[in-house]
Amino acid sequence: MSKETNSGARASKGKGGLIKGLFKLLVTVAIFAAIFAEFGGGPVPLDAEMAKTAELFHRANPAMPGIVGKVKAKFTGASLPDPTVPVSRAEVCRAGAEGSVYAELGGELVRFKPLRHCTDDALSHVYSTDGESRIPLDQATGQVALLKQGTSLVPMDMEDLWAEVTSVELSTFLPWFLFAMLIKLVGIFANVFRWDILLRGQGIHMRFKYLCSTYFVGRYFGIVTPSTMGLDGWRLYDTINRTRKPVECTTAIAVERVIGLVGLLAVILLFMPFTDLESRSLGELASAMKIPLAAGVLFSLFLLLQPAWFKWIPRMIPVPKVANFVESAIESATAYSSRRGHLLLALGCAVFGQLTTMLMYFGNAMALGIEGVPMAEILYASAVMTLGTFLAPSASGEGVRELVFVALLGGKTTAAKAFLVGHLGFWIEKLPLSIPGGILLFKQPDAYHKVTHEDLAKLKAETALETPPDVGDDPAA
Repeated sequence: MSKETNSGARASKGKGGLIKGLFKLLVTVAIFAAIFAEFGGGPVPLDAEMAKTAELFHRANPAMPGIVGKVKAKFTGASLPDPTVPVSRAEVCRAGAEGSVYAELGGELVRFKPLRHCTDDALSHVYSTDGESRIPLDQATGQVALLKQGTSLVPMDMEDLWAEVTSVELSTFLPWFLFAMLIKLVGIFANVFRWDILLRGQGIHMRFKYLCSTYFVGRYFGIVTPSTMGLDGWRLYDTINRTRKPVECTTAIAVERVIGLVGLLAVILLFMPFTDLESRSLGELASAMKIPLAAGVLFSLFLLLQPAWFKWIPRMIPVPKVANFVESAIESATAYSSRRGHLLLALGCAVFGQLTTMLMYFGNAMALGIEGVPMAEILYASAVMTLGTFLAPSASGEGVRELVFVALLGGKTTAAKAFLVGHLGFWIEKLPLSIPGGILLFKQPDAYHKVTHEDLAKLKAETALETPPDVGDDPAA
C-alpha cells in the first residue's frame, strides 16, 4: 500500500472519529433537551371547592403491566386492569412520588404535578389561574388552578430538581458522597489490576504504580478529548510506546473489553431475582431478556476459554464491522488459550470493579436521602444503567444514566431524586477521579510531558492494523 493511500486512510479514520464524537455530543445534548422539555403543561382552572373534594383524584394503577406485559396480553387475549384507580386526598402526595396522579376535570382525567402542590407529604396549596401565585388550599375560593403535567420524557422540571438539591442535608450528604468516591476509587485500582493481569498474560511486565498513573491519565483524556483518544486510546499509546509490542498490548485491551462485558452481564443476572422492578417497563424488559443475557454470558465465557470453537462465526456475520469485531475478539482470546488462569482472575476483577460502581451509586442514593428503596434495587438499577451507557451513543453516557435511573427508580422515589443519583455519578467519575490524571500528565515531564501530536500520529499509523474496533467504553472502567 502506498504512502499516499496510508495517509488517506488515516485521514479518513480521523475524520470518522471526529464525526462519531460530534454525533455522541449531539445525542447527549438532544437527550438533555428532551429531559427538560415539556409540551402542553401549565395551569388548569377549576373551582376551589372541587379541589377540596376527595373524589377528584386518581393515580396510575400499580397493577398495570409494562410494555412486555401489555404485548403479552394483546397476543393472549388477557384483560388488562383499569389504567387508574381512585386515591384519597391524604395519599395524593405519596402517590405522586411513586407515579402519575390525575385530577378528574369535566369528565376527563388530567395528569397534574402533585408534588408542586404538597408540603410535608400533604396536599397544601393550589395556584392562581395564571399559575404564578400559590394559594393555601384551606383558604382558596373561586377559580384556582392545578399545574398540569405536560408531555415530557421525565416528569420533572428545573424547579423540582432545585427543590431536591436544596433539601439535601450536608450531614448526610458528605459522608455518603465520600464513601461513593472511595469505593469507586477501589474499583479503579481493581480495573488497573485486571489490566496488569492481562498484560502479564502477554508477557508484558510493568510496574503497577506506573500502570495506575497511565490509567488515570487515560481517564483525564476521556473527559477532554473525543473518543479516539480516551482511556483505551491512551493506554494503548503509552504501553505500545514503551514496549513496542503493539499486538500484545492491543490484545490485552480487546480481551479486557470482552471480560468487562461478561462481568457486567453476570452481575445483572445475579441481582435480578432480588429486585421488584418488573412493574417498570425497563425493568420488565430487562427481566424478559434474562435468557438472552445468560446465553451471552455463557457464549462469552466459552469464547474466552475455548476460542478455537468459534473461528467459523465471523464468516457467517453479514455486517462487516460486527464480523471484524468478533474475529478480533476470537484472535485476542486465542492468545490466552494457554493462560486461562489469567482470564479467570481478570474476570473476578471485572465483577469486583462492577460491584464497586454499583456501590458508588448506592452511596449517591444515600447521600440524597432516598428512603424506602431496597439496596438490591439500587444496585440492580446501577448495573442496568451501566449496560445502557455501554450501548447508547452518548458522550460518557451522560443523559443515558439519568434516564435509566428515572425509568427504574422513578416510581420508588421522585423523578428528580432518581435523576440526581445518576447525575452525581457523572461528577464523581469526571472530576475527583479523572482530574488527577491531568495533574499527573503535567507534573511528570519524563513520562508524559514530551508527548506531541506527531508522536500520537506516528504511533497510530504504526498500530492502525492492530487496533480493535471501537465498540464503546469498557463497562467496568
